[in-house]
Amino acid sequence: MQTFIQDLRYGARMLLKNPGFTLLAVLTLALGVGANSAIFSVVNGVLLKPLPYRAPEELIRLFERSKSQPRFPMAQGNFQDYRAQNSTLVGLALFTRQDVELSRDDKPERLAALGITAGFFDVLGVQPMLGREFRREEELPSESAPVILSHALWQRRFNRDPGIIGQSLVLSGRSFTVVGVMPAGVQHVGGDYRSLPHGESVDVWWPLQMPAQAGRGAHFCNAIGRLKPGVSVTQAEADFNVMAERLAQQFPNTNGNWRIAIQPLHEELVGKTRTTLWILLGTVFFVLLIACVNVANLLLARATAREREMAVRASQGAGRWRIVWQLLTESLLLASLGGTAGVLLAQWAIELLRVLGPEQLPRLQSVSLDGRILLFTLVLTLLTGVLFGLAPAWHGGQVNLNALLKEGGRNAAGNRQRRLRDVLVISEIALALVLLVGAGLLMRSFWKLQQTDHGFNPERVLTASLSLPGARYGDNAKAAAFHQQLLNRIAALPSVQSVGLTSDLPWTGYDENAGFNIEGKTFPPNQGPGGRYHYASDEYFRTIGVPLIAGRFFSAEDRPETPAVVLINQRMAEQYWAGESAVGKRFTFSSNPKEKDWYTIVGVVGDVKDFPHSTTAVPAFYWATSQKPPVGARDVILAIRTQGDPLQLVEAVRNEVRLLDKDLPLADVKTLETLASAAVASQRFTLWLVGGFAVLALTLATIGIYSVLSYLVAQRTHEIGIRMALGARRLDVQRLVIGQGMKLATVGVSLGLLASFGLTRLMQKLLFGVSASDPLTFSVIALLLLGVALLACFIPARRATKVDPMIALRCE
Repeated sequence: MQTFIQDLRYGARMLLKNPGFTLLAVLTLALGVGANSAIFSVVNGVLLKPLPYRAPEELIRLFERSKSQPRFPMAQGNFQDYRAQNSTLVGLALFTRQDVELSRDDKPERLAALGITAGFFDVLGVQPMLGREFRREEELPSESAPVILSHALWQRRFNRDPGIIGQSLVLSGRSFTVVGVMPAGVQHVGGDYRSLPHGESVDVWWPLQMPAQAGRGAHFCNAIGRLKPGVSVTQAEADFNVMAERLAQQFPNTNGNWRIAIQPLHEELVGKTRTTLWILLGTVFFVLLIACVNVANLLLARATAREREMAVRASQGAGRWRIVWQLLTESLLLASLGGTAGVLLAQWAIELLRVLGPEQLPRLQSVSLDGRILLFTLVLTLLTGVLFGLAPAWHGGQVNLNALLKEGGRNAAGNRQRRLRDVLVISEIALALVLLVGAGLLMRSFWKLQQTDHGFNPERVLTASLSLPGARYGDNAKAAAFHQQLLNRIAALPSVQSVGLTSDLPWTGYDENAGFNIEGKTFPPNQGPGGRYHYASDEYFRTIGVPLIAGRFFSAEDRPETPAVVLINQRMAEQYWAGESAVGKRFTFSSNPKEKDWYTIVGVVGDVKDFPHSTTAVPAFYWATSQKPPVGARDVILAIRTQGDPLQLVEAVRNEVRLLDKDLPLADVKTLETLASAAVASQRFTLWLVGGFAVLALTLATIGIYSVLSYLVAQRTHEIGIRMALGARRLDVQRLVIGQGMKLATVGVSLGLLASFGLTRLMQKLLFGVSASDPLTFSVIALLLLGVALLACFIPARRATKVDPMIALRCE
């Protein structure tokens, strides 16, 4: 131990004697270690940490599936049978989103609300801090209903009143009784259908209405369950599919084609992000390797400068292993300084990632620099110290004592060290090329995503959601009249070009589907026609820039008392009416239709892709809001195209809503460009991170080439002087130095290309419209790296031509 302390003190003195070297090495290591710690903290928080529920490994998500729908929400009628008959779950519950309006103290507020079945919180393993959970009998429809408040809402709007239990509360015009308050920190489980993202706050929970004879054809509820101890997902899935087959025999019309798929809740939440996060962690590990190579090169140069010092120590009796351990101790000390600086950098980077990270990345706000991250950083720091310090330390221990003392202290680098430095430079060029190719592929993918015609124009469009309380607008005519009044008032505002209503906006995860029967056409069983349905007003399509392909848009003449009409997209027209005009054709949702049950296609509109990365649109049709308000709710979304900045219109629109109904809040006010940008935020986030790390790798590789050639020129000054004294031209000397550097760069680029062909295949799922082995990207990146290497070679080469032969020979 005493020897180790002495080595540390001696190493510290040597590092302080060379502050420039120490600072450069510490900064290089801090960038590598800090980047790894920051990204690993995200991997840990998102992928590795258990979910914040009791026994989270027992939680599962359940989906109904068919040949055309691999995962679909659950029908209430089927849920009732599954809940009563299963033998593998402790509990099963449904939840679906239906926001409500709270008007209290003249402050109308839209609340994020979930309808849940009894036992929902039991499944999660959390209980109210005040009051109780819902009871099974409260699922039945009734005039008044109970409600449970979140801790945040109880604190924000009710001043933490402990007597809130039993009080009445009016939500969306309906009376509720508060029966519970949840503790702080209850995180929503997520859900991809009528839900909120995981981790977002829910303000209130209300009991999902469950009629005694609930329907089996409407699939709109998210299902969550808890496995019994010792039961696997496979066993539970088999149990549920036995029940599903029994239901298919009992109810062939609604259940004939449906089975059950089960997925662990953790996999459901983070499965889509796993590939991206592991690729990011691999990227920063490459950056760390390049940083280690650079520091190793610095230490090799420093070891050469200290050869006489090592020779003196050897002459005084220090053995080879003693010298190696001394140099390795200095490397570990240097790594510790870099690791400490890296932790500080990681803390800053984590805060930045929380702010800039996409909403699609679950659990990002819970990411922190905890004990596991600090342990990871400690281990990484020690490994880094050994990695970059071992080769220079081994080289420093192989001192040729006689040669050095005979040379009178002349610093002569042997061929062995030169070969080692060449290998290190080739390695970092190869690693940098892999990162640059990955960044290039992501950049081309993102560019293609941006250039693709997605079927709508998001520029200068303001959007906002509006929910009419059923208590005041229970009649369809009242809701339609309010909508029309509001549209007329907004259309009259200055700078408004057009305004429309819709049930949903592009790229927001909407997924409502319905099957139908086409007049005059027949299809095989369970292969009937269907499509994604939407609701829209007459001006909606012009507002968001969806073109009319054939026929007409909706008009003021399309009213509840007139024949029912629909618009379909081009994809549906091509799929079901190929080679003929779809305008004028009819379809129905009834198996025994009357004349009023038929919908006539009056127009074909352009395809709007559901998601940015969709290669084609799905068949879709649109109901007119003037004829058929959205099913089960008065929720609509306003879309307003303006002449100038849409956000300048927000207060004017709020005022128009307030003039019609002062208790009606306008929610989710955003521009369509903001929504479209958020939909590609995950791709943009990955691109910026990988691109940033690739640029850092390129910078470090450039520095590596430059430093090696600078060292080469310094070590070959005598040789260069002799060449020039014998008549070598400056151009010959430049070619010599540049040729040496470009030889290393060419080998590194060749190895990097081979590695890239194998490694980039892992990121194919992240790409859009680009192959993982895209030849253009590979070629451009290879030429770019060779060009940068040429520039890095030029300065040392130019310095070599300025060697004075007489001075060089005299010095030698």
